[in-house]
Amino acid sequence: MITLTHIHIQRLHAEAARLSEDADRLLAAAEDTDDPDDWDAWKEADGIAAGFKLALQEVAREAADPEPTPHEPSLTHTAWCADYRPLTSPCRDRTDAPFGGTMLETFGPELGAVRAADPACVWTLVQDGAGLYILSGSHIANRLGYFVTERPWSGDGQAEIRVD
Repeated sequence: MITLTHIHIQRLHAEAARLSEDADRLLAAAEDTDDPDDWDAWKEADGIAAGFKLALQEVAREAADPEPTPHEPSLTHTAWCADYRPLTSPCRDRTDAPFGGTMLETFGPELGAVRAADPACVWTLVQDGAGLYILSGSHIANRLGYFVTERPWSGDGQAEIRVD
């Protein structure tokens, strides 16, 4: 399946308009000629139609293999804290819980607090071979704990914040 972007559609429209005007002009010239067998004018009009087909194929080829979109810069842990404002654990003393009292456990009353929170405000601390990450949403695999933030995640897909 090919998906055309707005820019591709604009280019396609402009190219189609240009080729259509050229073809109309050449066909009118061929019809106005005194010689009904003026094959040169008809061949030129046919060439415009072939050019139109090639232009459409080029736009489709470009849409099928677009230039890669640059990745958005990753959010640092400090910026994530400032932007989303993780809340302190309602069940433990601030000095007792990791991450300055903001990480919630994966069991007991803290898990109950995570389940009661707005799902868009829940984040999961996970560990993989490369280190620690905070992922938007609630996850079970490789989880170490949860965060509930004041502000919800509203982006497309999943956010991934590396914890250094």
